[in-house]
Amino acid sequence: MVMNVTAQPRGANVQVGDYVSKAGIYTKPGVIVEKREDGTVQLDTDPETIQKYHRHTNTTGLTPEEKDRFNGIMDQIMANGTNGERINELQSTIDSLKADSGNKRVVNTLRNEQAALIRLSRELPRVYNYELDKLRY
Repeated sequence: MVMNVTAQPRGANVQVGDYVSKAGIYTKPGVIVEKREDGTVQLDTDPETIQKYHRHTNTTGLTPEEKDRFNGIMDQIMANGTNGERINELQSTIDSLKADSGNKRVVNTLRNEQAALIRLSRELPRVYNYELDKLRY
């Protein structure tokens, strides 16, 4: 189902592909598929459309390009066998991406996904980089 709704005051921050849990009297979740100049957005509640933008986790707040990049990275990582391997692969990807400040939001979303895998599997990355001045010893 596709519906049109008026964006809330935070509308300037809304991106195509952002998840909307419900809108007004419509209680089905959906994603924004179009953002218009008049302050309205078009939502699509089709599960396949939601899956397109949010295959692995809620990526609301990322631009459509960042969503695609995040989902592409996670598609490759989730192809690995165990959660331990996934955690380690995520860590090396995070370490390589964080060198470029333009990747900050993608890196933060990858860290959130890694934290969820750590909680699920109770494993930690074998090797990781950390800022020296933040170490406690």
